[in-house]
This record gives sequence, C-alpha cells and structure tokens, in this order.
Amino acid sequence: MAVNNIFGSGAAASSTSIPASSSSQTANPSVPTNMYGSASSSNSSNSLVSESSFMTLMVKELQNQNPLEPMSNTSFISELAQFNSMNELDTMNTSIKGLVSSENQAAMGSAVNLVGKTVQANGNSLQYGGSGTAALVYSLPQSSSSTSLDVYNSSGNLVYNTNLGAETAGEQSYNWDGMTNAGTQAPKGDYSFSINAANSSGASITAQTITGGTVTGITSSKSGAVELELNNGSTVPLSSVQGIS
Repeated sequence: MAVNNIFGSGAAASSTSIPASSSSQTANPSVPTNMYGSASSSNSSNSLVSESSFMTLMVKELQNQNPLEPMSNTSFISELAQFNSMNELDTMNTSIKGLVSSENQAAMGSAVNLVGKTVQANGNSLQYGGSGTAALVYSLPQSSSSTSLDVYNSSGNLVYNTNLGAETAGEQSYNWDGMTNAGTQAPKGDYSFSINAANSSGASITAQTITGGTVTGITSSKSGAVELELNNGSTVPLSSVQGIS
C-alpha cells in the first residue's frame, strides 16, 4: 500500500501546518515538518507500508498533529479501516495463490497416469504416417446444410479439401486417406485440419475439432495449468481432454 493512500489528505494537511516553534515539534526535532513529503525518502509514494511501519507512522502522526486542529475520530478510524482492508485482501490473494498451486500439483500427479495412454482433446493437430488413413474427428453444435474440410501441412499450406455436404449435430469423423488435391500421397509428417460449416440460412456454424494421440509427457503452461504432450507433436490442456483409451 502506498503511504500516500494510507493517510488521507486531511491528515497530511495537519502535518504540514505544524508551526516550527510548536512544543511537539521541539520535542521531536528529528521528525520532518512534512511526514509524507520528499524529506521522508524511505517512505516514498512508490513504497509499501508494513504493519509495523504503519503503526509507527500512525503514532508519529498523533504526536505531531496540530493541537489546535487534532485528527477527527472519523479520519483515524478511516485510516485503520483502509489498512485493515488491504491486509485482508493481501491475505486472501496469498491464500488463493496457494490453493491454485496445490490444485495444479494434484492435477500434475493425476496426469502422470495418462502417459502412454491415448486421449482425445480439443485441438486440430494430427500426425500422418505416410500411408493408410487418419481419422479427423470434429463436433457440430447443430445440424449443417453444408460442410467442408481442409487439411494443411506443417507450413500452413492447404494440401487437401473436400465437401462433406449436410451433416447432423454431434460428433462426426472423416477418414483421410492421405491423398492431396494434386493426386499424390501426402508424406509422413504433422498436419492440421479445419471444418467450415453453415446452416440452412447460410449462417456460419463453429465446429469443435478434436485431436487424438498418445500421451508422451506432462508439462505446464505459464499460468500453471497442466498440459499433455502428444505423440503427434501437439500439446493440449488437461482440461480439454474428452476421452481416454
């Protein structure tokens, strides 16, 4: 908490109005006329006040207030309330961080059991082995009157696309045989796919693509969320997993 925010403008004004010849100032010559000004470099507006520092400043403020214009009970209670509120918020923030950290550690421990297993999660990555077929799975929130599928290579270039026509709502799957639009066999490598769908009114429908693969490792994002590394080269959040086999 910044010092300037703890003590209200009224308190600061009382501090600056202390006469140089006042008895309280003479008794405390080491206290600067402006307790919250540049003279108190160790308590600049950018520094935070601890509980001990707050009480010290509060006592100094009471000792050096103008006896002709003492601090009102309202101002005194207001300062205490502000400091108490900030302490409670800081304690709450620390508790929440600790809780999130504990939950992430527990999730990490549970995710270890998924290593070596095949999962399905939200995503659009796939790994084609150079022969055979690859199942491209997706889900439609509503029935479509037109649906198309595009497959891209690791460089982001379109290698294959097809029209799937009208489809019903729910999970759908398309088996790509690895053939490209040029009529050649796609080489082994990493690919991605997208679904474009529209309803009978021509409005776009957002399809949820689903990626699958064997879990090869566990990692965490910058936010601390647990993520799964798949053998197709993709990384998916543990929270996006929809199936395990």
